[in-house]
Amino acid sequence: MSDADRREAERTGSADREDDFLAVVGMAGRFPGAGDLEEFWANLAAGVDSVTRGATRLLPGGAADGGDLAFTPSRGTLDGAEWFDADYFGYSAKEALLIDPQHRVFLECAVTALEDAGLDPDRVAGAVGVYGGATETGYAQALRAHAGRLPGVSEDDVLLGTAPDFLVARTAERLGLRGPAVAVQAACATALVAVHTAGRALLAGDCDVALAGGVAVHVPPKHLPWNGPDGTLAPDGVCRAFDARGAGTVASNGVGVVVLKRLGDALAAGDPIRAVLRGSAVTNDGADRVGFTAPTVSGQAAAVREAQLAAGVDARSVTCVEAHGTATPLGDPIEVAALTRAFREETDESGFCALGSVKTNIGHADAAAGAAGLLKTVLALGHRQIPPSLHFEEPNPQIDFASSPFRVATALEDWKPYGETLRAGVSSFAVGGVNAHLVLEEAPRRAAAPSERRARLLVHSARTASALQARLDRFAQAAPLESADPADVAWTLQTGRRAHAHRAFGVTTGSADSARDVERAVAPTRVRPTVFLFPGRVGPAEAWRLHATEPAFRTAFDTVLGLVDDRLAASVRSVARGLDWPERAEVRDTYVFAFEYALAALWQRWGIAPSAVFGTGTGAAVAAAVAGSLTPADALRLIGSVPGAPQGPPRSHHVDVLFADGTRHVAGGTLDTARWAAERAAGEPADTAPAALLADTGPILLQVGAGAPPVTLAGQLPSHSADRLLLPSLTELTDGGDALAAMYRTLGRLWLAGAQIDWAGVHDGERRVRVPLPTYPFERLPYLVRHPDQETEAAGAAPAVPPTAPEEEIPGAAAVAAEPDASRPDDGTPLSFVLGLFGEALGLPDIEPDESFFELGGDSLVGIKLLARIREAYPVEIKMSSLFTAATAADLAAVVEEQLAASAEGEAS
Repeated sequence: MSDADRREAERTGSADREDDFLAVVGMAGRFPGAGDLEEFWANLAAGVDSVTRGATRLLPGGAADGGDLAFTPSRGTLDGAEWFDADYFGYSAKEALLIDPQHRVFLECAVTALEDAGLDPDRVAGAVGVYGGATETGYAQALRAHAGRLPGVSEDDVLLGTAPDFLVARTAERLGLRGPAVAVQAACATALVAVHTAGRALLAGDCDVALAGGVAVHVPPKHLPWNGPDGTLAPDGVCRAFDARGAGTVASNGVGVVVLKRLGDALAAGDPIRAVLRGSAVTNDGADRVGFTAPTVSGQAAAVREAQLAAGVDARSVTCVEAHGTATPLGDPIEVAALTRAFREETDESGFCALGSVKTNIGHADAAAGAAGLLKTVLALGHRQIPPSLHFEEPNPQIDFASSPFRVATALEDWKPYGETLRAGVSSFAVGGVNAHLVLEEAPRRAAAPSERRARLLVHSARTASALQARLDRFAQAAPLESADPADVAWTLQTGRRAHAHRAFGVTTGSADSARDVERAVAPTRVRPTVFLFPGRVGPAEAWRLHATEPAFRTAFDTVLGLVDDRLAASVRSVARGLDWPERAEVRDTYVFAFEYALAALWQRWGIAPSAVFGTGTGAAVAAAVAGSLTPADALRLIGSVPGAPQGPPRSHHVDVLFADGTRHVAGGTLDTARWAAERAAGEPADTAPAALLADTGPILLQVGAGAPPVTLAGQLPSHSADRLLLPSLTELTDGGDALAAMYRTLGRLWLAGAQIDWAGVHDGERRVRVPLPTYPFERLPYLVRHPDQETEAAGAAPAVPPTAPEEEIPGAAAVAAEPDASRPDDGTPLSFVLGLFGEALGLPDIEPDESFFELGGDSLVGIKLLARIREAYPVEIKMSSLFTAATAADLAAVVEEQLAASAEGEAS
């Protein structure tokens, strides 16, 4: 087969096998030197070594020949891994303390990956599964060491909070995921095996969306002693994969999660496809090896070849491999030999495939190592660049690169495909013989789908007001908005985020980032009913554009005009376009009916259904038709647009009907034509009808038409209050104004009030796609229990629990770790009390009011106890977050005094 024939076969084969492939639609990760994937890629592209190295030590007799060895303690550390947004996940401070930091990091990463995918689990049509694994840490031992200060905490509680078995189960429970939750444990290959397992589950139909990944986080960083010249750690703390000086790897921390879907489903849903996972395989080295920890060429080669066969690709088309690459003298040569054996099944070419290892950048992230390599590769595919593999100067003499398909990538380079599509392999091998390999290709290109709508409704939400502001700030500064279609940005915000209580929206008629003025509110806990008010007034000519952009409006408007004669229909269209003014009542009334009836249809297409209707003049006829009491044809006969009297029998109305005299007719009844005729003739309402509406418990009054008479009248009544929502559909429209923007502003206010919006209806007639946008800004606080044997303070971590801290309950009885300062008067003030508590809790006899609790050695565990003592002494409600913002005795006492004063004012009033 010629190269051209092979490429065409691969191209058409990909289209035919969409159901056999998987799409990476979202991802998230945190690694040394990188708090997110944007920073991760920047470091990779720039060739940054993010490993932290300590002072070099001399180890007498540590070298292989018995001589002295210089050893540099090194580790890849994760900044702020003990910081966690407990409130977001519904945990108390005490509950958060009992959860291993790596479980918490994985939880946040899962949320970020789902938001990156633009997927709200509550709105996914199908099951969402989660597959992942973690490493063993010492956090359980730290908790057990402080058992005396954790009353009511059992061994089961410690196990549930720290064991790797419960990592994914906790994720499924907190995120509301109802698909399989499968813990995967495969040592260094855990993350890639999790991806492979998740992929098999998707193809088998076990779930429709899957999160997969791994985490390895030690807080504080795990102390790794030198394990000898024959061990796996590099004595100089540098991972030199495939290099002649390669002497081992560097232990590291990290977390990575991807969101997977079947490729066909992702394409149909318009998901943001980052890469295509064409095939994967997992093998084991079996018994044919020197020892349990020894790798084999045959086992690794089998994994690579089976993955290529599953992917249905020619090995020659794979032009980059992210290797396991631990830089051990034995492991690297075996890995390259295995890759060569697999590739040689289909090609004899040499040097065409770039080879690299992310471990040269960040070290070996244990259970998250495969996730680091996978995320690096997906990012490289997206940027169409291959980042350098660091510290490579001279090839390992045991590796015959010249006769292999491989070359080590030593500088950032543009990635050119063999054929039309970039393809890559990713390997992860584990101690014990597990071998995993994936074959990826770049995401398929999709044509842009420009929108006819000029306005965009951008919605944002968060759990707290401060997080909402942070979310807005992130959005305003986001670089992706410069290239994304504003309509796709709006769609992603509307459908790809969980709707939290604190909400904001903006309407833009330009680029997606031009909605600077936003409105905010806290959504109520219950959905409020909406009453449609039809004013019976001529609408603005600017509203005619709704006919062009909104199918629901167009269909309803044209349906009405299809019921009248052609001459009248032509006159109404001329009025609607702003070409004529309706001098004749027949034209005026028909236009008003068609316009308000079409607006009502549009609101309902957007998910806003009326609980009741009220109309004045011609608007009464619209109310009759919308309520179902009259057909549109009979309603037109009622206003004289169609000759003759209404023909159909009375029909039951499916929503409540309110009349101008204040009477309310409950849904399910019937109203004859004469009653509707009398209502139409009643003209502008007195205040009886709006007053009756305001008598209900919290309805939203939505004016479906031009002007604002009914809602204005309702707003002037004594019974109106600030919590009532009175909304006109179309306001502030001048020449050239955008009616859709005005409608969106009202729709945004309805969303702020908790209305359930049909976002697909808002984008009716268009096929939108989701795009990656800034993700949730977690509001983290430190939660950490240190083992007494650990150092009291670590770089970037919260202060440790002092070894001499009192072993008392939380919240606990009196503590006497140190006698309070006798020279400090106990004057009964909150400041005096708090100073005494600081001294007791921290074992310090003399504390100044402006000294920080945490700088003095306090931590979250001691803080919980301290706040419990304050709540026992004073009728105040102080949370852990207050201690972080008011960490001195003076500031904390001021918080107590403010709450006491506020309580006293409340009692006085």
